[in-house]
Amino acid sequence: MNTRLKFTIGLAGTLALALSACTSSDPGIVEAMKQADEKVETKKVDGAEKREIPTADLDAPSDEVVAAWDRKDPEGEKHLYKWDKANAKTMHNYWKQLRCLRGKMKEEGEKVFGSEPGGPEQEQWEQFKRAYILMVADPWQQRLFAEQGQDVLSKSKLIGHILEAHELIIDAYPKAYNDSDQTEVTIADARWTVVENKVVDYSAKIGAPLKFPDLDNPKDLKNWEKFCKDVVLPHKRKKTK
Repeated sequence: MNTRLKFTIGLAGTLALALSACTSSDPGIVEAMKQADEKVETKKVDGAEKREIPTADLDAPSDEVVAAWDRKDPEGEKHLYKWDKANAKTMHNYWKQLRCLRGKMKEEGEKVFGSEPGGPEQEQWEQFKRAYILMVADPWQQRLFAEQGQDVLSKSKLIGHILEAHELIIDAYPKAYNDSDQTEVTIADARWTVVENKVVDYSAKIGAPLKFPDLDNPKDLKNWEKFCKDVVLPHKRKKTK
């Protein structure tokens, strides 16, 4: 008897023993398989049987399940409100400093409108822009995080608006003035107004209204100019002991 024939006979014998073991020791297995086949519904289509394709459709979730999915944290953002209210004076001061940073960027940017490409005004703008961002605007943000810590991002809702406004100052406004594009300047101004309104509205909501100086008042104007000078010329600040 050759090797292939021996293997075939041996395999057949093994299968027969396995089937016999299943049916004799646990007849429920075969019966369960048979019943599973019988449970599949069939329909006759044009005289031929057509089996229904099983689906994974589940029952709709109960009201209790939906309520669990829709559960809201009873505290919500209250921890942010509490922190911002307790630190409103400091956070509002940052916003006022941003107003100064924006004002200086716009002041210098306006000088380049209508100037000759490659002319002295353009060169002066390029020099100012680079120095202002690298030596004033970017370090301003670094000082903020040094003073408040990186965790201010999780403690304050105002910080999001502050960072958004800072991005306008170092990115949107410079790009608009680079191209002397009044439309882009107007868009940047509109975005600034939206963010500032959010700051004002939110501050009022938490019971810490944000107050701006009255620049029509000579005294307020003088104080504001001094305040802004210290912001845009940080090297002039007095060192604290």
